[in-house]
Amino acid sequence: MRRAGPGRPLWLTCAVDGADHAVSDAAFLAAQGGDGRYEALCRATVWASSLAAPPASRCPSCATAAGESDPDDGRRQRGVLSRFVPRASA
Repeated sequence: MRRAGPGRPLWLTCAVDGADHAVSDAAFLAAQGGDGRYEALCRATVWASSLAAPPASRCPSCATAAGESDPDDGRRQRGVLSRFVPRASA
């Protein structure tokens, strides 16, 4: 497994396994103009699905390589709207 370099990785949903994989900027740029294959930080070959697809669960190996402590801890970054609109109580 490779460690992520400077910058944030791009998370792409793989059309084959359905998981989100981290792709470095260098790997993303190297694959431009190709057939839609990217090399993930976990060394998996990612066949990118539609970029309009909702995020899937993240690959644990990629999350570790990208420096994330827990890939599926359920905490997503809150958006700007959540600062102004209160969460509905159950």
